[in-house]
Amino acid sequence: MSFYPSLDDDGTSINSCAENVPAGLGFGILDQSMETDDLSLDSDYRPPSYNPQSTVSHSNPSDPSQVVIDLTKSPEKSKKPPRPPPPKKPILGKSLETKDNVVKDLTVPQVRWFYKDESNKKAVKWLPFIGYDSCQLEYKYRQIYVHGDVPLEIERIPVQGGLFEVDIVEKKCYAIYWKDDAVDVLRGTWFYHSNQEPIDDNIAQQIETEHVKRFGGQTIVAELSPDPKQTKNAKPQKEVLLYQMRFKDCHVDWYSIKDVFMYSDSTSSRLARSIGTSIGFSKASSSGYRLLRGFPQEAFLEDKPPPISDLIFVVHGVGQIMDHSSIIKCCKDLRNSADKVKSKHFPDLISRTSTKRAEFLPVEWRTSLRLDDGIVDSITPQKLKGLRWMLNSTGMDVLYYTSPLHRSEIVKALHIELNRLYHLFCSRNPGFEANGGRVSIFAHSLGCVIVYDILTGWNPIHLYDQYLSHEAGSHPDLDTVSEEQQGLAAELNSARKRVADLEDKLLATNQVAVAINTPKLDFQLDALFCVGSPLAVFLALRGTRPQGNGSVTHIMPKSACKRIFNIYHPTDPVAYRLEPLILRHYSTIRPLKIHRADSTKQIPYHEIQPMAYSAATKKEEEMTARASEEPSSSSEIYDDMDDESGDGEQQDSPALNDGYMTRMSSGLSSMWAKWSRGNKIPELDALEDMERDMERSINMQIEAMDVNTGELSADDSVELDQRIDFEIKESSMSSSYLSALTSHTSYWATPDVALFILTQLFPDYLLS
Repeated sequence: MSFYPSLDDDGTSINSCAENVPAGLGFGILDQSMETDDLSLDSDYRPPSYNPQSTVSHSNPSDPSQVVIDLTKSPEKSKKPPRPPPPKKPILGKSLETKDNVVKDLTVPQVRWFYKDESNKKAVKWLPFIGYDSCQLEYKYRQIYVHGDVPLEIERIPVQGGLFEVDIVEKKCYAIYWKDDAVDVLRGTWFYHSNQEPIDDNIAQQIETEHVKRFGGQTIVAELSPDPKQTKNAKPQKEVLLYQMRFKDCHVDWYSIKDVFMYSDSTSSRLARSIGTSIGFSKASSSGYRLLRGFPQEAFLEDKPPPISDLIFVVHGVGQIMDHSSIIKCCKDLRNSADKVKSKHFPDLISRTSTKRAEFLPVEWRTSLRLDDGIVDSITPQKLKGLRWMLNSTGMDVLYYTSPLHRSEIVKALHIELNRLYHLFCSRNPGFEANGGRVSIFAHSLGCVIVYDILTGWNPIHLYDQYLSHEAGSHPDLDTVSEEQQGLAAELNSARKRVADLEDKLLATNQVAVAINTPKLDFQLDALFCVGSPLAVFLALRGTRPQGNGSVTHIMPKSACKRIFNIYHPTDPVAYRLEPLILRHYSTIRPLKIHRADSTKQIPYHEIQPMAYSAATKKEEEMTARASEEPSSSSEIYDDMDDESGDGEQQDSPALNDGYMTRMSSGLSSMWAKWSRGNKIPELDALEDMERDMERSINMQIEAMDVNTGELSADDSVELDQRIDFEIKESSMSSSYLSALTSHTSYWATPDVALFILTQLFPDYLLS
C-alpha cells in the first residue's frame, strides 16, 4: 500500500535550509547525462538499524557534511541491542565509480509524465505516457520553466496518438475530438521504489532541487556485499542520517546518495516507528518508503505509435440521451479490444517499422438536439416514471426519425458532425489525405439507418411528392357538372394539364439543384460496418425488393461506399439480415460466422463456401448425437459445429485432443450441463424448446419449397458478388432468451468484432 503525502503552499519546512525552494527551478540542460541508479537492489532492502542518538559519520567523522543532524523527536533507546542489518547483494557487471555515476540534473529521458486513471474511482492511480509523449511534454516544460522561453500563446501538446492534448501550465489533459472532463497530469521525477508510482509533484520538485544542491557532482559509490562469515560476529552497523527534509504530513531522510526514504508523520506511523525501533528494527523497515530518482524505463522519441492510415468513425444509435458519455466509453472499449487483438493476430501493426494504424473516433449527434422541446416528457404519466423515461430515451428516437417533422434535423446533425470531425482530424494530421488515408464508419443500431440515408441521399419528402403527382386527378365533386358549367370545367382541365407540364419541365431542369441540396459527406467512404442494425427492415418497408442479379449495388452504390458489412449477434432482437434483400434465396443460406479472437486458425472469409440452413441443422444434429455417444470427443465436435467449411479449427497440439486434457474437458462439460439443467427456469426452458420446434418447422417448409418449387431452385445458382451478413458465434453455455437482453449492446467490448474489423482493413497483416 503506497502513501501519497499532500503538500500545502505554506506547509513545508527544511532542516538546515534557510529558505524554501521555488517550484519549477533547479533543473539542468537537456543534454546532460542521467544518474545511474542501482536497480539491482531488492525492493525490501533497508538501511542499517536506526539509532536516533548517534552522530557518528558514515565513513569520515571529520567531514561535517556527513554529520547527522536529527531534530526530530526520538523514541527512547531500547535496552536490547539493535538488530544487525541485512546483507546487501553485490552489484555485478557495473563499475563502482564511473562518469555516469556522478549526481547530475535529470535528463529528459529520465523524467516521465503521467496521467490520472479516471476509471478507478476508489484509489488514485497514475499511468505513464509513452516515451514520445513524455519527451515532448518535458521539452515544452523545460522551455517554459527552465529556459524562460514563454511564448505569448502556449500551445497544447498532442498525446496518446493525437486523441488528447496537454496544457503544460494547467497540467491538464483534454480530449480533442469529443467533450469530456479534463484529466490531471503529473511530472514524475521521484518514485516509490516498490511500485514505481510517482510521488506528489510539488514534493518531488523540492526533493530534486535539494538533492542536486547537496549531492551534485558527487560520485555514487555502491558497496559490495560483505562476506557472511566475516560479518557473522561483527558489531551491527549504525544508521547514519545525512540530511532530512520536513513537509506538512511527511519527511524525507537521506542515509546516502542512493538510500532516500519517505516517512509519514501521521500518529499511527510515528507509533509504528517508535515500537519498531524499540525492538531493534530500523526506521525505514518500520514505516518508511524507499524512493527512486528517475523513472526506471527511459523515455525515447522512437516510442510512438505508427501514423494513422485508417480513420473509423463510431456512430451511436438510440439511448445516447440517457448517458452523454456512453458513445465515448463504447468507442474506448472498441479501441481497447482492437489493441488486444493486434498483439496476437497483427504483430506487424505494432512494430516500430509499421506505417499502418486504425483509429476510432466517437461521433455524438443526439444530445445537441431538442427535437420536441420536452413535450413528450410533459405528457408522460407519473406512474412507472423510471421505466417510461428509459423508453422515451431509447425507443422514442426511432419514432423521431420516422417523423417527417424531426427526421431532417437528425440527418443534418449527424451530417454536420461527421464533416466537422473529418476536417478537424485532417487539420491535425496533414499527411492523412496525401498518403491515401481511408475512412470507414462503424455504425450501431439506428445510426446505421441514418448513415445509409446520408450516403444514398434517400429522402421521404421526394417520394411523397412523386406519389401525390402520380395519384393527382380531378376532384370527386367535379366529376359531374351541369351543362352551364361545362365550359368552366374544360378550362379547369386545360389549366391542370398546363400546370402538370410545367412541373415536369421544372423538375427535369432542377435535378442538379436537388443533388446539391442533398447532404453529402466531404470524404469518400471505404467501408460501412453496420452492427446490430435494423437497416434491412427500413429498406423493406420502403419498398426494396430482391432483383436477382447478386450485385450489392442494389442496396449500396459503389460510388457512395465501396464495401458494406452487416454484423449481428444471433440473439439480437433489433438486428436483421441484408442479403435476402438482394437475393431472395439467401434467406435459406446461413450468414458467415465471425472467427473467434482466441481461435488458432483464421480461415479467409472468401474461402468459406455458402451453407444452407437445412444442411447446417442436420450437421449440428449429427454432431450432437456423436457428442452424446462419444463424450471424449465432444470438444472436437463442438468446434466443428462452429466451422462453416467443415474442416474444423485445428488445435495447437494434437496431444490436447486425447489423454488427461480431453477427459478433464469432457468432465467439465458434463458438470456444466448438469448444473445448467438443474438451475434453469422452467418457463425459460419451455420457451427454448418452443423456439427449437419453430426452427425445425421452418427448415422443413424451406426444404419443401426447394423440392416442389422450380422457380426458387432455379435462382439458387446466382450468388452474391460479396457476402454482407456476418454472425457472431454464440456461446454454447448461454441462454438465447437471456442473452437477448444484453446482446444489442455487447458489440463494443467483443474481441471477435474488433478482429473482424481489422481483418477487413488489413487482410495482408493477418497471421495465417
